[in-house]
Amino acid sequence: MKINTSRFGEIEATESAMLLMKGAILGFERHSRYVLLTHDPNTPLWWLQSVDDPDLAFVVVDPWVVKADYDPAIDEEDLAFLHIQDRKDMILLAIVTVRSHPFRLTANLRAPILVHATGRTANQVILNDPAHPIQYDVIANRTADTGLPEGCGGTEGPGRLAVSATPA
Repeated sequence: MKINTSRFGEIEATESAMLLMKGAILGFERHSRYVLLTHDPNTPLWWLQSVDDPDLAFVVVDPWVVKADYDPAIDEEDLAFLHIQDRKDMILLAIVTVRSHPFRLTANLRAPILVHATGRTANQVILNDPAHPIQYDVIANRTADTGLPEGCGGTEGPGRLAVSATPA
């Protein structure tokens, strides 16, 4: 299928690569179909692009890339909502905010997007643990040992979730 985007122009993505939001991303309740895109294979950042709104795309990251000791407690109800029976089928994405003045990169570790990798369904979950900040400063908390884990930053996408397209 062809998807029009304001950032990347027209891209081609397969129907099977689509993520269906069973719950909404907070503030974006009308949008339920997304594809995961990579723009630069040398970065751990991806785009979660709306299929239906060319102007809506979120920058996302595997939260363990930015905070290696990230340890969220995902409720059983959240797993059941997406029919995740085996935690190996669970993938988390953190929404990233990029501010330019002054340059600041933050990841929302309090409200990750929970993805059922094989079912291709997703839902944003709200964690009850204040130890996971809404605005985790990626640059300020970067350490020398936070290199990219194997499989992150290329067209493989986070974990077992294939990136659906690479814009030109």
